[in-house]
This record gives sequence, C-alpha cells and structure tokens, in this order.
Amino acid sequence: MKKMHLNGFAVVLVILMAIVMSGCSSGVRAIKSKDLKVVAKMSDTIFLDAEVLTEEPTIFVRVANTSDFQDIDFSNLLRTRLETMGYTVTRKAREATYHVQANLLYMGESKEGMDPEAILAGGFGGGALGATIAGLTGSSFRGGLGAGLITGAAVAGGEALVGGFFHIDEYFGLCDVQIKEAVEGGVTGTQVAQMQDGTSTTLQTTRNIERSRQEYRTRVMVKAKQTRMDKMEACNIIAIRLANQISGMFRL
Repeated sequence: MKKMHLNGFAVVLVILMAIVMSGCSSGVRAIKSKDLKVVAKMSDTIFLDAEVLTEEPTIFVRVANTSDFQDIDFSNLLRTRLETMGYTVTRKAREATYHVQANLLYMGESKEGMDPEAILAGGFGGGALGATIAGLTGSSFRGGLGAGLITGAAVAGGEALVGGFFHIDEYFGLCDVQIKEAVEGGVTGTQVAQMQDGTSTTLQTTRNIERSRQEYRTRVMVKAKQTRMDKMEACNIIAIRLANQISGMFRL
C-alpha cells in the first residue's frame, strides 16, 4: 500500500514538474484566456434609411442554416431580438417594409487551416469558406486531455500534457445577410453579364432593372475564445451575438 502511495505521489510530482518546466508559456496563455472573449465583425457597413426606420416598419425574416450545426433555432433568435426592439415581425413578405434574409454558413470550432478573418474578408457570397472547409484535414485545435496526460511528460517533457490541460478553445459563427428596404418610387439599375462565346470571344450584355426595394449585403462573423469551452455553450453565445449584430442594424 505504501509503495502504491509513493508511486501515486511520484506521478503527481512529475505532472507538477512538467507544468513548471514546460508549461510556463501554455499556462500563461491559458490564464490570459480564462475569461470569455467575444469579437464581432462585419465585412461591409450597412446604413438603413433613418426616415423609414422611424415609421414603425414591419419586418419579414427568412433564415437558412446551411451549416453542419443544426442545434440552435437561429431564425427564432433573430425574430425575437427584433420584436424585443419594438418591431413587428410579419410572415407576409409583400406587406413588410424590410426583408431580412440570412444564411448561417458556419457554426463551430475553429479548425486547423481555417482563417475566420480571411473568410470574413471574402464578403457576402464569397467562396473562401467552401474552399477552406474542402481543404481541411479533419484535425482541430482541440486535443484530447487523456492523451496529453499519458504521453506528455514521457515524450515531450510535459509539453503535450500542459497543452492538453491548458486548452484554449476558439469557436466562430459566420452569417451572410441581405436586407431589402422598401423605397418610395423604387430603384433602377443596370445589370451586366459577361459570357464566353467560344475560346476567344466574349459577349457582354446589359439590361435595365427596376425594383421596389434597395438591397444591402454584408457578412457577419463572431468569434468566442476561452480556456476549455463547452461547444454547446460557445455556439449559443455566438448565435445570440450574431442575432444582436444583425438586429443592431435597425437600432435608431
């Protein structure tokens, strides 16, 4: 019994030594990240017409979720947030002053090879996200604590152990947003299409367009970072912040 007790003490001592010897930088980073940090950014700024906003407009909301994370009702979150601000959310698109359309593109962990900032910079409809996901190896920044405990001190002087113990997790959510605002008298514009006709000829066509609404588009990204985060909790926090960012465009 005494021998087993000593062996157990020795293991604890090795762990402590590993943390002291090789965990300084990891430990410091973990301590700095012990508090939740949430950052929200938009690819393009949108300014809605203040005169229209003050006329108690109705809003039609349509949300698509094309991400792999389907555990959050983002559509309900956004509708509830707008209603809390005093707006009437209607299901009749024709009668609404504003159409808010959003597509939740990604919700989850920041995996190796992902660059949320670059994906955001791609702007509304940018293809950077699909290319990034297609090129992933399947690994992520989140490692197994058990593996670190087993191999850390023996294999890498405790670095793997500390890396597993002091894990800093980063999650992010990405959403494309399109807002259509009813404009008195409508809007006019020109659409240009450029098509390849054979191997050496290009055909460019234009057409005049008349619409009753002005369109605005942007991409919104929210990141959450903290030591050892729970996935569901992180995604809930991000989803709420995304809804706040989109509804914030309607704040007077």
